[in-house]
Amino acid sequence: MGNYLMILSTDIPDSWKYAGDGWGSTLHRICSRTGSFPPALAHYFVKKYSRRGDIVLDPFSGKGTLPLEACLNGRIGIGNDLAPEAYVITRAKVNPVTLDDVMEWIHNTRKKWNPESYDVDEVSGEVRVFFSKYTLRQILSIRDMLMDDDSDLGNFIKALMCGILHGPTKMHLSIPCSHAFSMSPKYIRRFIKKNGLKKPKRDVLKCLLTKAKRVLRDGLPEVRGMATMEDARKLPLEDESVNLIVTSPPYFNMQTYAWDNWLRLWFLGYDYIEVKNKLFQSESKQKFRVFMLESLKEMFRVLKDNSACFVVVGDVKLNGHYINMAEMIAPIAESVGFTVARLISDSIPKSNKHLMYIKEEEGVSRERILELHKGNPIPNNEPVAWAKVPVEVFA
Repeated sequence: MGNYLMILSTDIPDSWKYAGDGWGSTLHRICSRTGSFPPALAHYFVKKYSRRGDIVLDPFSGKGTLPLEACLNGRIGIGNDLAPEAYVITRAKVNPVTLDDVMEWIHNTRKKWNPESYDVDEVSGEVRVFFSKYTLRQILSIRDMLMDDDSDLGNFIKALMCGILHGPTKMHLSIPCSHAFSMSPKYIRRFIKKNGLKKPKRDVLKCLLTKAKRVLRDGLPEVRGMATMEDARKLPLEDESVNLIVTSPPYFNMQTYAWDNWLRLWFLGYDYIEVKNKLFQSESKQKFRVFMLESLKEMFRVLKDNSACFVVVGDVKLNGHYINMAEMIAPIAESVGFTVARLISDSIPKSNKHLMYIKEEEGVSRERILELHKGNPIPNNEPVAWAKVPVEVFA
């Protein structure tokens, strides 16, 4: 790389690496999703490089970790993502509802719904393989109720459903499987046959309430934010309106978001193929460079002078070739007007990867955080204080 200042994340005295496992608000756990950075990382940069009342943006918000941390700390968090399930989850975090709201919705739904009227045989076999008929009828009923509901409450219920739709515990609605990504129906069929598994019968509303109680246990953020579902190259924001950007763009085609969330997209009324065609996913270095050039131009446009932008990217192995994404992106960022202040190296243990089928030598082995400056941002001097929060074990 160029002559950039390079440091390890563990060399930062008050680094997010010292936050402890399971750190962060329970609202972060509304729904697992691949390709997200930890809440502690978001918290660190929000506290260090913004102030109360500032506007903090993630143009590729994923499950909304950054905008939620902004809202929790008195900033206005804005999360944008073109993936529908990411938008739903982000919006649920920055515009959540109370537990009383959820309980009232569940009470009213139980009084009026009629899941027995649904014919599950009309549903795709790829969906049916995950659920018992008893459970799937309830899912279909809730899906219909929420399909045209664009309220914050309706969106929050959608996010809760995405969080329990599939997973390994008694709170999840499917055959035991991953909670972070939607698994292949072919694999699930083989898995069921090999292990002699029986699809569980769930009271979906009861599972929803259990999830809501756990997610809302730490309360709501003090500030409400905003979620948008737009192309990151055309953000619906005014020039120089943002005080801080922290984001993680697509890693070529390493993170197949549409396929990884195909079951959630079905529940939300989308076809994952159509979603995939809208998202950036390519093995082409040239296409990636063009995509990042257009995205960084947009970030530079909306960012205020004397502000910082942090871009979390990975070292990846693509088609047998090692690619340092930070090395690719740094000169592009400089070409649009940013100054590369430093490069922070952050290792990723395999145990922290959601896609456990990826071998240690494949996929993303190390993340690097590009610290980009527009002008001369001055970080806050006060150290970030960490307090460990025990990991909640669902049973």
